[in-house]
Amino acid sequence: MFTFLKKIFQKGELRHKVIFTLGMLFVFRIGSAVTIPAINSAKLSSGLETTGILAIMNMLGGGSLERFSLFSLGVSPYITASIIIELLSMDVIPTLTQWREEGETGRKKKDRVTRYVTVILAAVQAFSLTYAFDKSYGILRESTPLSYAYVVIIMVAGAMFAMWMGDQITNKGIGNGVSLLIFTGIVSNLPTSFITVFNTLVVTNQGTQKLVMGALNYGLFVLLYLLIVVFVVYNEGANRKIPIVYATNSNPMMRTKDGTHMPIKINTSGVIPVIFASSVLATPLTVSQLIGNTSVSNVIQKICTYNQPVQYPIGFVLYLVLIVAFSFFYANLQIDAEKISGDLRKNGGSIPGVRSGIETQNYIKKVLNRVTVVGSIFLLIVAVIPIMIPVIWKTVANSAVTLYGTGLIIVTGVALETVNQIKTHLTRKEYRGYIRR
Repeated sequence: MFTFLKKIFQKGELRHKVIFTLGMLFVFRIGSAVTIPAINSAKLSSGLETTGILAIMNMLGGGSLERFSLFSLGVSPYITASIIIELLSMDVIPTLTQWREEGETGRKKKDRVTRYVTVILAAVQAFSLTYAFDKSYGILRESTPLSYAYVVIIMVAGAMFAMWMGDQITNKGIGNGVSLLIFTGIVSNLPTSFITVFNTLVVTNQGTQKLVMGALNYGLFVLLYLLIVVFVVYNEGANRKIPIVYATNSNPMMRTKDGTHMPIKINTSGVIPVIFASSVLATPLTVSQLIGNTSVSNVIQKICTYNQPVQYPIGFVLYLVLIVAFSFFYANLQIDAEKISGDLRKNGGSIPGVRSGIETQNYIKKVLNRVTVVGSIFLLIVAVIPIMIPVIWKTVANSAVTLYGTGLIIVTGVALETVNQIKTHLTRKEYRGYIRR
């Protein structure tokens, strides 16, 4: 570990990139701790209840939403806008589909549209959250149109500034900027989670026997966390390799073949299916809260409440089904078998034992679907853990296991990606130094 850090700081350019990235993340954390001036801090101290998609937004921002800070929205509007634009690029809107095929020029056009959509989504989210929390908790000092406009403008500006910082980290720092901002927000909750569990299991117990049992339970909690980290790391790095061969000579008598492979990740869709599933179920719940306590709202609550499996089993089962469905849907969006088959044919590549064209396309789809079965089971396990731990382990609060679920997948994936980028940068520098000599 220390040798790795020493290598990083021995390289001048890499050292500057790392310091720049850390500086940007520090600014993001400061902004996440500063509450918007028009918000009544006394109301926030009593605690805002965030469930469903709001809980995910709060987790991604490191608790910035429950503090109504300058970066309350974080980068969630940008992520949502990016997903929407990508989905619409899948032969839904011809212009976006054309831009997708134009390379770097088309990517810049899509990025510009994504930013416009981000502003719109940020404004809608900011107003909706401010209105909902003000009506429920009275968080505004003055509930006037001017106060609403003031808070919404600051939240939108914070979201756009967070997006800009992510771009700066990507261009001038190390790693993916937006992913690192999310990583920072999630990891910032880690000390609080462990302290909360420690206070619950150890500090509150009186008597030697209860204290020993509390300490053992806390040790089991930490051990379980480490085992889940190992499980997530193993699955995030697992992939299915499809062998590919390329003809290297146009003369049939002298033709040779170079072999390579196309990796397909076990968890191709990442954490997106979990976020989509919780969002789909959270939307009707939000509407039912606005309707009030009626027979319709009670039915919606029974069907869509997924984080209380004992009391609402229908919502819990529906949540699992949606995760599996979105896993297959998003995996097939991520990997376009038809496009890959066409690219292989153009470049003289083929899969051994499989004919080019439609058979290659079907083979890739078959492998992808088989791999997605394993990936969806992995997602189900990780998504169920933070819901079931408070049910089985009643002394542990639900808020204390936030990092056990989707957050852990994000943290692990970003950490592995960033470390791989640093290693690649170090290897490239060492290679260039060898050439100079």
